[in-house]
Amino acid sequence: MNLKIREMKIQDLATIVELERQIFIDAWSEESFVSEIVSNDYSFPLVMEVNGQIVGYAVIWRYADEMHIANFAIHPEFRKQGLGKQFMRYVLKEFGDARFAFLEVRRTNEAAIRLYQSFGFRTIQIRKKYYRDGEDALVMVKDLRNNKY
Repeated sequence: MNLKIREMKIQDLATIVELERQIFIDAWSEESFVSEIVSNDYSFPLVMEVNGQIVGYAVIWRYADEMHIANFAIHPEFRKQGLGKQFMRYVLKEFGDARFAFLEVRRTNEAAIRLYQSFGFRTIQIRKKYYRDGEDALVMVKDLRNNKY
């Protein structure tokens, strides 16, 4: 298996937007991804490929001493193979010079919550009715000052 993590490109968007709509109820628009790639100086959009196929993507915002994982997804057909862990490990190493990493996750997304907890993220807040369908979000944080992957 040839695994590669690289910067997201405009040419990737057809695949990413299709996956985004398949994975998330409140999917990001193509315009949102274009903005992250082209005009957000604090954004680091990434793609994970296996044998040349996009199997995951992430959008990382890095500013001041914080990292925010704004979007993180693994293709449904490639889950439970350790790819999410490999991708998260890469993100935490690549942006580990931040002091804290933050993210929001649906309260019912148990698989994602377990993944984040396995990397030391802990819930610090509940954002009531955060998502368009009214579901709450857990705000999770990881202290990166003593980062262990």
